[in-house]
Amino acid sequence: MSADNWAICPKCKKLERDKSEKKKKKADKSYGKVPKEEYEKLVLLANETVKLDETLREDYQCGIKDNGEVFIYYSGNCQRCGFDYSFEHKEIINL
Repeated sequence: MSADNWAICPKCKKLERDKSEKKKKKADKSYGKVPKEEYEKLVLLANETVKLDETLREDYQCGIKDNGEVFIYYSGNCQRCGFDYSFEHKEIINL
């Protein structure tokens, strides 16, 4: 069965953002304490752009059955970090 969609994982994005923040803090703390070349290298590392792949598999369905039941189903899981989320809602419409 194939996925309905592939997307960038929100957890992977947060993890990369956190890594970047740590690198920026390290560069800031090293200012004036390390040689200029080393500081510039730390700044370059901190400002590197990381391209995230679409590792979040999304599957979903929604619809209405002939008895008036409306259903929504969503599932997303990441092949890279293991993030996993699912949501399901069913409701009978008063006909």
